[in-house]
Amino acid sequence: MEKKDAVLKELILDLNNSCLNTVKGSLVNNTFELSLHDFLTVDLSGWIGALIVRYILYELGINEHHIFKWRPENKYIQYLILSHYSPGCMPETLSLTDLLNKNDWVPDIRKLIKSGYFIKATLGFGSGRSQNFDRTPELEQILFNHKTEHSFLNEKWIIQKRLNINKEFRIHTFGRDILYGLTLRISGVVGLQDFDQPQEFVKSILGRLPSSFIEGTLIGWDIGLTKKGKYYVIEANFTGFHPEYHAGFQTTGYVDDPPLGSIVCAWLHTYFRNKYKVLITSVDNILMENFPYIEEFSYYTSILKDEHVDAMIKGKGRVHSVFVFLDDQTDYNIIKLVTYMIIANFAETYYIITNLERQEEAKELFKGDNIIHLSEHSFFTKDEYEKLKRLDDESKKQLCLNNAIGLSDGLPYIIV
Repeated sequence: MEKKDAVLKELILDLNNSCLNTVKGSLVNNTFELSLHDFLTVDLSGWIGALIVRYILYELGINEHHIFKWRPENKYIQYLILSHYSPGCMPETLSLTDLLNKNDWVPDIRKLIKSGYFIKATLGFGSGRSQNFDRTPELEQILFNHKTEHSFLNEKWIIQKRLNINKEFRIHTFGRDILYGLTLRISGVVGLQDFDQPQEFVKSILGRLPSSFIEGTLIGWDIGLTKKGKYYVIEANFTGFHPEYHAGFQTTGYVDDPPLGSIVCAWLHTYFRNKYKVLITSVDNILMENFPYIEEFSYYTSILKDEHVDAMIKGKGRVHSVFVFLDDQTDYNIIKLVTYMIIANFAETYYIITNLERQEEAKELFKGDNIIHLSEHSFFTKDEYEKLKRLDDESKKQLCLNNAIGLSDGLPYIIV
């Protein structure tokens, strides 16, 4: 315990006195071409989405090594830091080395396991979604092979209190900002309001962490809601150059996950464009020709607008309405985008507007209690609609949407 307290004291002292990893003011309002620069593709633990994130952070002057001098990717160190600044935000976690240093460690460990604790590796990723985090069945082998670590920074195993999880969420943040529109369900049945409280829970933690730790840091938080109604950080996934496990640049896996990874990445790009005016204005031909992901990403960055981010911020993560106009020219990528918005709880209500001929098709594509299908003719008198049908597709679309947005009652909305 004394050793742990000494390590924590040193960590906190260093954190509280460290320099900030902030966005460089001189790099705001910056545009760049996405290309295959060697220094950004080397040691890249990820795919095209990870490359794009790395590019954006590089263009903002973010040091990708900064956060890892405190080793927060190690789940025990992460527990020590987060629990210091926000007590009770994580389930109780014990160092295996610390337990093995006690004289009565054998009965202690077995008692803990029987009372609802489990053993977990301190390094790794994707354990939440792949459900391979519980290594308790390997306990005997782990104990047999375990070597006492001289530093908690190198701890390989933790024993953690098991939570009775009802729902789990992935919430993304940058600095002290919740990245609204990038909160997703990991497990459990979720409703329209279910994203609000876990986002507020993470926001409360961000408010307690020191600027040296949080500024310039992109984090994917896995948040669990227990059956007793309490929120916990399951783990936090830090973007940057991981020094040990899969050494290299890592970021949230959601930017690369098919089929919606390009949308996640494009929305993240839209956030940075909105806040810092940094954006990709062109893409190297080699990338565009060889990676369909890039073509999708470029398409979505052209569709997603700064006003969409503003509306989500104003609505604190959920707008009143999303208006979607589907016609014969509608690209399948738009359908994927609307599907993502529904999954990510962008809005309370989705209005899908089509002509009469496409109503049945649209109803098959989009189903749910908060989805309302409207025919374009419903916004006009018979004579007005006859005139409307003679207009080109874009003019017809704009007139329909201009009439539809009155359904938002003056509250934040998004038009796709």
